Amino acid sequence: MLRSKENSKITRFGIASVLLLIVVLSTFALQPVRTQAQGPGDDGIGTPKFKSEPLNDTVRHNPATVPFWGSSFTYNGQTYPYTMVGTDPTQGAATSVVPTEIIPLRFVFADGNVLDGSTKTALTVASPIFQNAQFASGVSQYGDAIQRAEFWTTGGSNPGYHVLLGQPTVLPTQTISVPKNQAVTLVGRVSHRVIGLMSYSWFSSKLKNMLGSMHIDSHTLPVFLVYNTFLYEGDTSNCCVLGYHGAGSSLNGNGSQQIQTYLFGSYSDQGIFGSPFIADIHGLSHEVSEWYNDPFVNNIVPPWSVPTAPQYGCTAYLETGDPVVGIGFEVPLNGTVYHPEDEVYFSWFARESPSRALNGYYTYMNTFPSVATGC
Repeated sequence: MLRSKENSKITRFGIASVLLLIVVLSTFALQPVRTQAQGPGDDGIGTPKFKSEPLNDTVRHNPATVPFWGSSFTYNGQTYPYTMVGTDPTQGAATSVVPTEIIPLRFVFADGNVLDGSTKTALTVASPIFQNAQFASGVSQYGDAIQRAEFWTTGGSNPGYHVLLGQPTVLPTQTISVPKNQAVTLVGRVSHRVIGLMSYSWFSSKLKNMLGSMHIDSHTLPVFLVYNTFLYEGDTSNCCVLGYHGAGSSLNGNGSQQIQTYLFGSYSDQGIFGSPFIADIHGLSHEVSEWYNDPFVNNIVPPWSVPTAPQYGCTAYLETGDPVVGIGFEVPLNGTVYHPEDEVYFSWFARESPSRALNGYYTYMNTFPSVATGC
């Protein structure tokens, strides 16, 4: 707080300086703080990353799945088709609401440790993933706010355009006993939290089996919620996957194609990874945005790579969160400060200049000043 001594005089120069200081401080306060994670996290368990499980099928006519729209863009003479959740923003006002289920997973490890996703269900439901909060594009849920900003000049700015997650139905917690040879637990050297490291292939098989046995409606989005549990590939030296989204196809009794989209995310404590923004809903926000933009995990774009996420090397998927892992901002809501991730916009992948997004940005936080570069 600025104070003056009793009976002191404030000069015109002083008043101008104070006003300038207020403007500068106010502007700074409105800017989201960004950081990025490079290399091992604070607990030294591995590099944060995300995966996806593509639909191993062609999307046939009028499938039973979440609402989606499709279009394409052309770059260097090649056409790239894509599909996204909701309705085409260029077609005007429309609100899509996708029913959602949260499925908490409770892992009982061979050493007796237990990590229970249901302990974070209430915080997840109360978060901006499902509740309205203030974003640059207006007051809405995180996924909708990002999506509207992404297509701002081509219909996203329409007040009647929304793609929302329904308020989730919380299904019974699924308890899973984890074999000794499929996971390890440890206590973080910085976070001091119990952390589970689990085999990706083993967990993926379990998740797919649950999807089948629970008979989840393919028109809905199931969200598998875990707590402080991360996946490794091959062995623990190749860690750590915080979440993934995917799609699977099958035929029902009437012969129509069912496509079940789904995602998994780990609600994590701060201090486990190097970025302070990899906490609470960071992993879940990453997967929600990618599900919006690539529900069937088949949107191919011109290859890209970024120094902010060297763990992905050169890739050609339209995955909006991968280039900005660990870069995020704060959203205070319902008494908790949440840490969603920055997301990369469609125009960055499509090499569009100017960007069609809000303020002409290429990411929500304006992390990248221009379009993607090849690799």
